Amino acid sequence: MQTRLANVGVLTWAALVEAVRRKDLYVVWMLAAFGVIGGAALARTGVRGIETFTRDIALTVVNCLSIALCIWFAARQMPEEFQRRTLFPLLARPVERFDVLLGKFLAVWLLSVLALAVLALIATLNLHFHQAAIGPIFWQYLLVRALSFGPIAALTITVSLVMSPPATVILCGLLTLGGTMFARSLADAVHEAGPVAQAPLKALYFLLPHLDLFDLSQRAAYNYPPVHAWVLGALTVYALIYVTIFLGLGELRFRRMAV
Repeated sequence: MQTRLANVGVLTWAALVEAVRRKDLYVVWMLAAFGVIGGAALARTGVRGIETFTRDIALTVVNCLSIALCIWFAARQMPEEFQRRTLFPLLARPVERFDVLLGKFLAVWLLSVLALAVLALIATLNLHFHQAAIGPIFWQYLLVRALSFGPIAALTITVSLVMSPPATVILCGLLTLGGTMFARSLADAVHEAGPVAQAPLKALYFLLPHLDLFDLSQRAAYNYPPVHAWVLGALTVYALIYVTIFLGLGELRFRRMAV
């Protein structure tokens, strides 16, 4: 067990170092700074409810860029290992395939949290400069957004074992960003369907991951009171369930691949 944990730790660290070396984070952070500053400047043109609007713009930028970065990093992890052929000598050692997936997953999650922290710092400084105060709900928003990176990273890594990196980014981006709209459409379909079709539609609705549950940006934009602690606990368990499911599916696919 200790050997497997050590292997996962080494794999995670190697993936982190490689991602930092590519300097993708720096580009995203610069884009975030320009986006937040531009949005705040637009908010100062006389729009009513300027503080709420400024917070909404800032959190939208943080949301979109942090999710995009998580998907981008996850989609590149395994395909690049195959392309560089660095996976072959790695698996020749006593390293389990699931340990490789877990190490890659942890690296992507940590990088995504690091990116989120810097994006949040940029947004916080900008909001402070424009006197748009943030409440305690903002910190819960960051925690829940960090939890959402788990299912997103696990899903993207699994899909990358089947599709090319560009296709993986597009598909997972659509599933992540369009998931809320699809869930609402499915809920409407459940209400309008007949008795025979309602049962499978309800099952599909509850089985699909609802990543919109991890988005507290609107509550943070309007400075709502913090959510209860049990809600955060339930979201943590919910995220872990889907991480386990997606990584399990990824391991099944990885084991069937001729490496």
